[in-house]
Amino acid sequence: MVRIPGGTYPIGTERGRQDEQPAHRVTLERFWIDRYEVTNAEFVRFLEAVLADPSRDIRLVGSAAPGAADARVIRGADAVLLMEDTRAHDRRTLVALNDAESRIGVKDGRLVVQPGFELHPVNEVTWYGARAFCAWRGARLPTEAEWEAAARGREGRVYPWGDEPPTPERAVFGRGSNETEPVGGRPAGATPEGVHDLAGNLAEWTSTLHRPYPYRSDDGREDPDAPGERVTRGGDHVFDSTPEKLRATFRAGFSRAVAVGHRHIGFRCAR
Repeated sequence: MVRIPGGTYPIGTERGRQDEQPAHRVTLERFWIDRYEVTNAEFVRFLEAVLADPSRDIRLVGSAAPGAADARVIRGADAVLLMEDTRAHDRRTLVALNDAESRIGVKDGRLVVQPGFELHPVNEVTWYGARAFCAWRGARLPTEAEWEAAARGREGRVYPWGDEPPTPERAVFGRGSNETEPVGGRPAGATPEGVHDLAGNLAEWTSTLHRPYPYRSDDGREDPDAPGERVTRGGDHVFDSTPEKLRATFRAGFSRAVAVGHRHIGFRCAR
């Protein structure tokens, strides 16, 4: 993890989209944030640990519809979801498995990563799955304000690396679907503090409900149990991820539904 000093940080901009306005300042306590996005290999270690924990009701299931009558607990190549509390009415999916986008599957009853993608950022993880992983690590998801503070610094950078426009040497973007790269492969695009891939590769879950600015931590948007979409930040790798979407203030245009995994969304933890 990388230490981000406490203090006052610029949030939002007057020159961006409507939901990035108004520009304002937020005072944050010191926090730590992952240097890299969570990888497929790291997420599999988490899944193995929770599946082996007898105190947790987390199962591999064979129905893509969480409420479907034919949902069944299985441990084989037909597993398509890993779900939490399979007996509950509001059961929650943690991650999609064995689909066209996920790099994690089930083989011979074991969770495996598609060879060559162990160090790529994990995708198809729901907001609930990302939150559960971070808690397992003794951490949490970053708030939207923390994420932007880490990306912009106190000087209010346009991009994580500065104000210069994105290039292939700085960010993984403008590619075909699922053409990600291993984390940390673009050091020229890291922040001065050493946080990598805050622009491109995968967009990232935050803890924050998607609500208008100005950001306030005490207005309910950080309530972990409140219903609603959660903010995703950071741009991604696919062809329509333009330089505008890689800006550190950009907070629109990405899927935000918490109960499903998305091919272009990953996450990192904070504490």
